[in-house]
Amino acid sequence: YSFISPSARVWDRDMVGENCYIQEFNNLQFGAVVADNCILWAGNHVGHHGSIGSSSQLTSHVVVSGRCRVGQFCYFGVNASVRDGISITDKVVVGMNGSVTHSLYESGLYVGCPAKRSGSYERYI
Repeated sequence: YSFISPSARVWDRDMVGENCYIQEFNNLQFGAVVADNCILWAGNHVGHHGSIGSSSQLTSHVVVSGRCRVGQFCYFGVNASVRDGISITDKVVVGMNGSVTHSLYESGLYVGCPAKRSGSYERYI
C-alpha cells in the first residue's frame, strides 16, 4: 500500500506505484507517474507527463518539470530543480539547490547550477 497525504494534489492516484510515501503539498500533474517504493517529502512538484523511477526520493521543494524521466534509485536534495524534458539515468544524486539543465547519462553525484558531476553516487545511495 501507498500513503498519499490528503493535502497532496495528485491528478491520477492510479499512476502512483506500490509502497510509496507522498507527504503534504506535493503536486503531481496530469500524466505524471511515480513508480514503486518512492518517497516524496513535503512540497514537491512533478510536472505533466513526467516519471519518477522506482526507489527514488525527492526531499522537500524539489521541482521536476514536465516531460522529465527520472531513473531508478535517484535522490534529489532540498530545492533541486530539473528543466523541462530532461532524462536522468539510474543512480543519480542531485545535491541541494542543484539545477539540472541537461540530460544526465552517467550515474553519480551532481551539484551546482548548472549541475555538474562531482563524484560517485555510492556514498549517498
